[in-house]
Amino acid sequence: MGKIISAVKGFFKQWNKPEGDNYVASKEIIAYSVGGMGVFFIASIANNITLSSACLLIGAVYKISPTVIITLANVNTIVTLLVQPLKSWLIDNTPGKQGKARPWLLWLGGPTALFMSLIAYIPNTWSVDVKAVLVGVIFIIMNFCYQFYYGMYIQLSQLMTPNTNERAKIISLSSIIYSMAPTITGVIFPLIAAQFGENGTGWYSQNFYRVIAPVMTIFGYGLSLIAYFFTKERIVVAKRYEQKVKFKDGFAKILKNKYLWIANLGVMLAVVRGSITTVMSWEYVYVLQNDNIYSVMSLIMGTASLFGMALGPIMMKKIGKKNTVILANAIFAGASVITLLFVNNFALFSVGIYLCYFSAAVQIITTPAMNGDALDYQQWKTGDRLEGFAGNFAIITSIVALGTNYIMPFVNEYFGLVTDYNVLYDTSIRLPMFRVLSVISLIGSVLFIIPYLFWDLSDEKHKKIIEDLKERARAQNIEDGYADASILYSDEKLEADENVYEENSEELILKQAEVLKTLEKGGEIVDETVLDEKQKTVKDDNAYEDEKSQNSQDDKEVK
Repeated sequence: MGKIISAVKGFFKQWNKPEGDNYVASKEIIAYSVGGMGVFFIASIANNITLSSACLLIGAVYKISPTVIITLANVNTIVTLLVQPLKSWLIDNTPGKQGKARPWLLWLGGPTALFMSLIAYIPNTWSVDVKAVLVGVIFIIMNFCYQFYYGMYIQLSQLMTPNTNERAKIISLSSIIYSMAPTITGVIFPLIAAQFGENGTGWYSQNFYRVIAPVMTIFGYGLSLIAYFFTKERIVVAKRYEQKVKFKDGFAKILKNKYLWIANLGVMLAVVRGSITTVMSWEYVYVLQNDNIYSVMSLIMGTASLFGMALGPIMMKKIGKKNTVILANAIFAGASVITLLFVNNFALFSVGIYLCYFSAAVQIITTPAMNGDALDYQQWKTGDRLEGFAGNFAIITSIVALGTNYIMPFVNEYFGLVTDYNVLYDTSIRLPMFRVLSVISLIGSVLFIIPYLFWDLSDEKHKKIIEDLKERARAQNIEDGYADASILYSDEKLEADENVYEENSEELILKQAEVLKTLEKGGEIVDETVLDEKQKTVKDDNAYEDEKSQNSQDDKEVK
């Protein structure tokens, strides 16, 4: 309890100005978090209006078959592949001085709200083919805006600080706060649906979606602007830093980043791993058949995400990011076994899904934290900030998704779920279907672990990377005649930047001159042993300080 009180006091002590190795004031973290609630109010609608056979609006209301839905999803994937290079270029060449991520929160929230709401307003009297085409076209436009918008909000947390531990804290606290949005919608959506039909039938009413879509998306967009107006981006760069990377060169560079490969292999497998979690809403509608209990259960299940996001940073600090990911997926695998064995027991099945939600929530913290570390490594390796180009991994993951997206529709149709969702009332259809999806989730969670066994970018190694980037930025500033300039993109002068190296050091300039020349010519750092040596030096220094402290204590005892 004392540690919690101390943490709270420390948080408010830094309300206006960060201290020590921190870069972000507490009020800015709150602004980012509250803005995130707006983003996730929109996300709550995106989760209910998606190209998935689990979507009741598109499947049950519009009567579009699972195979057609996934075909539309794959068309969307192909379009995403084609426009991804443009998206990457836009991110890494964002106009103005507001940063790479923040401007897109302002520009794309409105179009996202508009097109997401339009999907709910397609006349249901039109033919299924016409509705399918309109859903596909509107969804492609909406999804481009929404994924861009959502992705830039997540990206912003990686750009607010170069301190990996502070980054994890920001992601954790913001996740806890913005997760209130889906928790709130999880409670009120069933109650609103009850106004359009009893015993779960309101979810089949088009008017239900016509109410929640525009209200939540417009409100969410307005709330998200808090994150735009009251945050800053703080990458470590020289004052005159200007990035101009050609698409071919940028793509080639990120393909050599093994950490981005590992992270994106996880993204590919996440779709398979999450198969069983997509059917929980069906459990509510076709098993419970009670909107009031649905509302309470949504609130209870939401606590799984709360605990996962709260414990994520603690787990990362205790056992490291890599081991946290491995443990979380081991929990997911165990939870899949529970859903497999107790598919006909609502209480135990819900426990299994609860643990799945917990595991996924932990990785809501680890994934952006590890991606941020990987992008800092990229900057150290090649001298480039490639947030946009790193998004081109979506081309690879999307190609894989063309196949994996068909898994759930194939299982659904194999067991007889095509357009008549009432078959889910039949246990002879529902139970074996859920068992198969549990097995698929079990396989996906085990496979998810494998690539992370090769992750070796520790917090200590990352700290040395940031120190090296600071050295380069200071050396470049001195060379350019800006010896007193900030080494942050936000142009701030903070304590965290003044406590590592002595400014105007001639040794510093000589040390980094060759590195800067190499990077300017398009080269990259080949010898990474310098990081291990620095890490060893830090450990040796710590050992020396411990020994010195112990000797001092011994002297006192002798006296």
